[in-house]
Amino acid sequence: MIEPRWFVPDLDDPNDMTVQEHAFAAALSGSTARLVCPGVGDFLIPAEYGDHGDDTLVAGLSFTDLAAEPRLGLVDFGVHYRSGRINGGRLHNQLYSLSDQTPSLSLTATGSVDALAERTAEWFEAVLARPVVLYVWLHDGYAYAARYAFADTSETLAQSYSADRAPSGQYAAVIAAGHVQGRGWLQTAGLPTPDLYLHIRGDMESAAIPAGVHAETRRGPLPGRWYE
Repeated sequence: MIEPRWFVPDLDDPNDMTVQEHAFAAALSGSTARLVCPGVGDFLIPAEYGDHGDDTLVAGLSFTDLAAEPRLGLVDFGVHYRSGRINGGRLHNQLYSLSDQTPSLSLTATGSVDALAERTAEWFEAVLARPVVLYVWLHDGYAYAARYAFADTSETLAQSYSADRAPSGQYAAVIAAGHVQGRGWLQTAGLPTPDLYLHIRGDMESAAIPAGVHAETRRGPLPGRWYE
């Protein structure tokens, strides 16, 4: 039986990746073999296929909430590899450019191909171990807001909000307080303390759950459209 591996190139032509890119991908695939697990997907974007610089390979992972209906991708994170250097962090979920939206995911290192592959694998392992929870807010017995977050830093991964189900006047008040991005995308971090949380993945030992928020294992219908 062949064990699954991450970061195995899927190319139209082997020459679409440089020798350096092939070397880093092979080393990273070997270094992360022990980490392969359900609910986490990998992606590998050679410089030839991307728009991140002539010499930049992107290698990343994605979290998925397997229990969500339908399954929900929560965050993409990874590294931009250039010869002798990696820059890592949260990645845009379509462009795969580096984002500063989740500062705790920032990574920078220099070194040989093997050293950078091992450093990336160690970083992936640390991120995979971090606690992820789903916070839920209730009103009149219905969920009106929800937020996936790293429970150790409270950084948002994905969120949803339904003004129709929320307490009267709340949406306008939260927006007026500045908890908003773009054109009206309310940031649930500005809401009162959530009512409950569900453990999604990772080690809860480092989690910092707000006081009064109780743990739940069952989930009901959640509101609205998911966004960052």
